[in-house]
Amino acid sequence: MRDKIIKLIFEIAKEKDAFNTLENSLLKTTKNQLSENIIECGILPEMFDHDSSEEKLWAKYSDIVLSQSLNFLGIKSEVLGARGNSADVYGKTKKYTIVGDAKTFRLSRTAKNQKDFKVSALDSWRQGNSYAMLLSPLSQYPSRASQIYTQAIEKNVTLISYTHLYFLLENYKGNDLQQIWETGNRLKKEIKKTETTNSILYWNAIDEIVCTVVGKKIKDLEPYKQLEIDKTKEIGKEGIKFWKNKIKEFNKLSKEDAVKLLIKSEKIEAKIKTIEKAINITRL
Repeated sequence: MRDKIIKLIFEIAKEKDAFNTLENSLLKTTKNQLSENIIECGILPEMFDHDSSEEKLWAKYSDIVLSQSLNFLGIKSEVLGARGNSADVYGKTKKYTIVGDAKTFRLSRTAKNQKDFKVSALDSWRQGNSYAMLLSPLSQYPSRASQIYTQAIEKNVTLISYTHLYFLLENYKGNDLQQIWETGNRLKKEIKKTETTNSILYWNAIDEIVCTVVGKKIKDLEPYKQLEIDKTKEIGKEGIKFWKNKIKEFNKLSKEDAVKLLIKSEKIEAKIKTIEKAINITRL
């Protein structure tokens, strides 16, 4: 399915209704198909240029996956239209409402900081809704002490991974998931404020509540975590192959073509035009 989605995105990315085309192509996705491909969704394909139409469409794909997952988990959900300063996914049950945001990362991306996860922003985007959640690959969340865990606890924004979502999809039998969205509030009462940056404490709490709500044991979650490791290695090889082929292509370039490519990659001409626009003002 990953290869199919990548191919489709390349075909439609420049179209005005690309999102609708992508969403419509995924309408008939079954629960099994979603489960089998959900972990891969969190890894952004290396062949998409940075900040390109393709990259942005993959981000929308992750929102669609989150929305479909919530639907299969008994939370009526939809991907919200393109709006600034708002969550991307909205869900509703008879008891509560929830907003969510899905994150994807390149494996070649090195430093990630708390701004990448926008926990505080999600809290503000919650507005009058009951809960807020952030979806990201488990391996991409900070593994050491981080302020994102403090923010998640203090603001009760639930951090969850594609792996946990996969586990829920596989074991869901009409269970009430509300306790998961209360993780921050619960930890606020159970641990000291000085411990709120502790990633291990946070993920132990998520593991425990996710297993509890579907009647499973912690050991039942381990194969799903191992699957993420295996999938990451598999897709990582895909990325390495892509960049090694790029090196081969660059080695074949003439000096003139190499210079042109460098100028383009550095966006030098665009920067010159921006400066020219800034200095051509006639009045303030």
